[in-house]
Amino acid sequence: MRGIGSTATVLLTGVTLLLVSWGLFVAVVLPGNYRAGDTALGLGVALTAFGLGMRHAFDADHIAAIDNATRKLIGEGRNASAVGLWFALGHSTVVLAAVGLVSFGVSGLIGQIGDEDSALAGFTGVWGPAVSGSFLLLIAAVNLVALIGVLRRLRAGEQNEGFSGGLMYRLIAKFGRTIDRPWKMYVVGLLFGLGFDTASSITLMLLAGGAGIVMPWFAAMVFPLLFTAGMVCCDGLNSIAMSRAYQWTVDRPGRRASYNIVLISVSIAVAFLVGSVALSSVLVDWLAIQSGPLALLAGLDLSWFGFAVVGLMLALWAASLVMSRRTPRSSYA
Repeated sequence: MRGIGSTATVLLTGVTLLLVSWGLFVAVVLPGNYRAGDTALGLGVALTAFGLGMRHAFDADHIAAIDNATRKLIGEGRNASAVGLWFALGHSTVVLAAVGLVSFGVSGLIGQIGDEDSALAGFTGVWGPAVSGSFLLLIAAVNLVALIGVLRRLRAGEQNEGFSGGLMYRLIAKFGRTIDRPWKMYVVGLLFGLGFDTASSITLMLLAGGAGIVMPWFAAMVFPLLFTAGMVCCDGLNSIAMSRAYQWTVDRPGRRASYNIVLISVSIAVAFLVGSVALSSVLVDWLAIQSGPLALLAGLDLSWFGFAVVGLMLALWAASLVMSRRTPRSSYA
């Protein structure tokens, strides 16, 4: 696999967004000395918008979707370094469009999203978890089929991941074939982004609404651009790191047996958990369930779960690197 070009593209895109967004802030926003009431719309607000984008990139559904799609593409022998970039760009498209509407004076959009009883808030509250939950369960099923193939082949003394099954396998495989290029994660990110059910997205909308009142639209749009830069950089780096981690497992067949199985298993478990929590929250609200296993699952707090998953994945990779260096090279044959 040739990962240099794709990795370079991801890094170049991230750096370009950083330079453009912060450059526009310095050139367009700072000289205006804009204020919304007692609040100065300066560096503090810009750092908040940028930080919200970075924080949003570590949401559990982002991490699970990117990691599982990356593993799938690596398993097919494809370059997956740009998975996170495309996902973040798709998600950011919705954010930029929504904030653009607010900046152009569609202030009712903020009220609709901020009001839990509004029609738009009701739609996004169902759409977001329904789409993310369904995608995560399906992509986890695709990777589970691949893991079963790995285990069956290893039992037979082979290293090939090939696996065939019945009707359910064919249905899962058909879905898996729809995500066969990194750029298709743009559509996934776009669909995820249509559910404005996260605190970071709503906070950015409120921030942009205040900015749009006291500054020109092109200046107010700098804040969502900073949000986009933060999310693109973190999601892009995540997929680069996971792509290298998964690719490392296929460099030598001997290294693959234990680490690859553990890494895939963790990725699958995370996707199933996050997807189940998302769909459970929809069912609990829809059916007005107050107690029981479903309500308990829906009530799980995954606010910081994404950070834990990233840390675990990197720790597993580091541990395997150390172990591989202690293992005689002849054992990889």
